[in-house]
Amino acid sequence: MLRDGQADFVEILIDNFLHVEPEDMATALDGAPVAFHIMHSRFLERTEAQLAFMASRIRTMARELRPFYISDHLLRFTVDGREVPFLPELDYGRTYDLVCQRVTSWQEQLGTPVLFENYPSIFDSGLEQPAFLERLFRETGAGLLFDVSNAVCAHRNCQLPLAAWDTLLERSTHFHVGGYEPSSEAPFVSLDLHGSPLADDTLDYLGRVFSRTSTAATISVERDNHVELEPWRADILAVRARWEQHA
Repeated sequence: MLRDGQADFVEILIDNFLHVEPEDMATALDGAPVAFHIMHSRFLERTEAQLAFMASRIRTMARELRPFYISDHLLRFTVDGREVPFLPELDYGRTYDLVCQRVTSWQEQLGTPVLFENYPSIFDSGLEQPAFLERLFRETGAGLLFDVSNAVCAHRNCQLPLAAWDTLLERSTHFHVGGYEPSSEAPFVSLDLHGSPLADDTLDYLGRVFSRTSTAATISVERDNHVELEPWRADILAVRARWEQHA
């Protein structure tokens, strides 16, 4: 897709590649622009020593590959110290001070502002997410990596209005989008699984997102499951078509 001009850059899930020499990564990417996305930093839960080691490695990779952003996730990996088979959303009403302190420290260790991805809320507590993020970004200098399909999932699951993101969207320049699927058991909810074609409501909202921002820089079309060239290419072309309508 890079050779054919259908993709313009590569977003690397960088924690999958920390064992690889950065020079080898640069050779494999052959000059393609890159961004770094972090999935399992677990920066809200790890010790400072663990984070310092990871941050050092990411900084080494960044010096060689020069990503135009580094992004991460605001979520939990454990509940009361126990590993769980899903990644729970933050308790926005009780965790602000901890999250603010940890975000500040993590950015200092990485040596750069970090973009944080919005969560595909399931429960009504997710209604607090936009206001929480607005305050957090204002007080820490962090930013939003706006996941369009996560916002659609939150709208479908807990009726979080899509308009609730408008203020944050005005300052957002980097985006994600992917397919969602219904859960396999009741109560049925929409899950951001990145394994299906982009849904019509996602594409419709994507058009609205593009119409609200004149500074969009990148959008990553995600595929984590059923990673096959033609369906993925079709999603990218659909996103390009929506962008061209508003360019």
